[in-house]
Amino acid sequence: MRGLVGAEIRKLTTVITTWVLTGIGLLLTLVTATLFTFMTAVTGTEFTGSDADAAVAIDQIGANSVIVLVVALLAMTTEFRHGTAGRTFQVTPSRTRVLLAKMVAGAGYATVFLLAGLVLIAGVLGTASLVTSTGLSLGAQSGTAVWHGWVGLVLTALLGVAIGALLRSQVVALTVMLVWVFIVEQVVSLASPRVGQWLPFTALNALFVSDEARQGVPDGMLVLLDPGVALATFVGYVVVIGAVAILLLRTRDI
Repeated sequence: MRGLVGAEIRKLTTVITTWVLTGIGLLLTLVTATLFTFMTAVTGTEFTGSDADAAVAIDQIGANSVIVLVVALLAMTTEFRHGTAGRTFQVTPSRTRVLLAKMVAGAGYATVFLLAGLVLIAGVLGTASLVTSTGLSLGAQSGTAVWHGWVGLVLTALLGVAIGALLRSQVVALTVMLVWVFIVEQVVSLASPRVGQWLPFTALNALFVSDEARQGVPDGMLVLLDPGVALATFVGYVVVIGAVAILLLRTRDI
């Protein structure tokens, strides 16, 4: 299994698309974290270097989880697009092992994405601390933001691989997921927030909203599940879709 995971990691890291998407994701993280840290028009408060300020900045890594989703989708669908799936399954007849190896590789990518994002966030917070001449305090809220971000990104990677195995077609998978994330869930959440909060990526995003940010949202404008419930909901989606993906991958022709 170790060799199989290593092969999947090499596939992932030798494709230029992975690096381009990663660069875009980290750039977006840097921009949004900088906005929330320095622009009072966005946050509504002054930067004080508090634990809450750090948590808001760290949450911006998870807020760009769609990048991890797309990379994970590509890791699976590229096999079918370029016709290498058959060869892959010949070398490793157990299709379940192949899918699990891709999931492990995706989880590794999600972890690296988080660590790279934390380096950028550290730079943003350090710069803000120097510019405003304030100390920087890290505590429970920033720690929670880190582990929420890691768990959320890893689960997103697992879901992306599973959906890629279900849909197979790269164009269809990317189109369906982007339309779902940016249009369907947004429309449902606006039309019926109580229903929208249970959709997968709306539930996932609830992990990336700090307690302070939640308190600043006007009543009824945005309905989010509690972090624990949101995590359990998203895990449920991942488990169900992953199980269906394994079942169909084992029974369908290539």
